[in-house]
Amino acid sequence: MRYIVLLNIFMSILVCQEHLDVLIQEVLSGSRDSAIIYLPMIEKQYPHNPNMLFLKGLMETNGEDAMKIFVELYNNHPTSEYGDDAVMKVAEYYYASGLYVQSAEWLKKMPIYFSRSKHIERAVKLFLNSLIVSGHRDTAIFYSKVFKRQFPSLDVEEKISDLLEGYDNSKLSLKDNIKSGSEKNQKVLKSLESLPSKETEIYNRLLKYSLQTGAFSKKENAESQKIYLISGGFNARIAELYQKSIILYVVRIGYYNTTNEAEQVGKKIKNFLSLDTIVVTNK
Repeated sequence: MRYIVLLNIFMSILVCQEHLDVLIQEVLSGSRDSAIIYLPMIEKQYPHNPNMLFLKGLMETNGEDAMKIFVELYNNHPTSEYGDDAVMKVAEYYYASGLYVQSAEWLKKMPIYFSRSKHIERAVKLFLNSLIVSGHRDTAIFYSKVFKRQFPSLDVEEKISDLLEGYDNSKLSLKDNIKSGSEKNQKVLKSLESLPSKETEIYNRLLKYSLQTGAFSKKENAESQKIYLISGGFNARIAELYQKSIILYVVRIGYYNTTNEAEQVGKKIKNFLSLDTIVVTNK
């Protein structure tokens, strides 16, 4: 009798795992309808299941709350199926929020604990870039040599060279970029002229969500990223955020009615410009 009970428990957990995996893949593909229906029931029955936590984090529309769920998942279930995904989600949240040191601390877990993860190439690149933009250039170069030995197939040498060159180029101010008169910057100027009218902006602000690509303590760095996004065809703007006594200049794109709309644009930005984004709520 006891064996039968244990078998039933095991089978129910197995079914739950399979169902969760299906729901997770649906959400990652852009479909959230089934997860909206089933997640509350699954959470009630399996409140500490790591796959459930990952799905819950994916469904959370508030970036900070989602990050906390992924932190909980990693802290309590670091070796679970989605442990590496959770680390990347936390790191990407910090990176898009301009907290590059915190992002680097999380990304460092990837080569140490998840060296075979499908995310490892992106993690290495994002880790090196987090160090560079936070002013730890020499540390980034040191780690690039470590990663070159650890991951010989990733061509780390080329990645660090591209990142350093890209960062140095991005330090040009908005004014300097426009004055240079290059064909690319003429397109930027044209894009700036075609930005939405005042009336359109007022309407847009009624929409609930935007995408955020970065947060900077120096405005010229935010302006450089804004130019980069506009030149890629995305309507970027700069907003000021006040955190205690610090002003952060955040770069945001568009206004969207749903998180799904925002996430679809975020995928395009990732594919075209290799920039990570988070969905934020407009206030």
